[in-house]
Amino acid sequence: MKKMHYIDNKEFEKTIKLYLKDPKTHEDSLLNMFDLLISNIIESFNFTTDKEDAKQECFLLVLKTLKNFKPSKGSAFNYFTTVIVNNLKLLYTKDKRYRTKINNYIEHITGESNRPRTIPDPNDDTHTEDNQKI
Repeated sequence: MKKMHYIDNKEFEKTIKLYLKDPKTHEDSLLNMFDLLISNIIESFNFTTDKEDAKQECFLLVLKTLKNFKPSKGSAFNYFTTVIVNNLKLLYTKDKRYRTKINNYIEHITGESNRPRTIPDPNDDTHTEDNQKI
């Protein structure tokens, strides 16, 4: 069977309704759909956070917000895409703020202000072990 790279919104909403009625029977199907949606969003927006951590955070959030979804107010795809993107923005902002604080602290301790970033972006493959640009 060929793996799908998109989510059929009607099937997604149907699976959500079935899951809310009988979670054990429809859990795998719904989690596969969320996995696809979350993975596609993370790859599309290319947020510079740890992708696996971000994915786990998004899974927790969508499972918490699942009960809040109302089909009469919009499509499942739009609702959960908004939830996931907003969460990724928050994670990115927190991660960036943390790295800035660490770098500022290191600069303060060492007295070097024009030093290259010592806490590299976790997804940046353009640096070597000693943080030298490739």
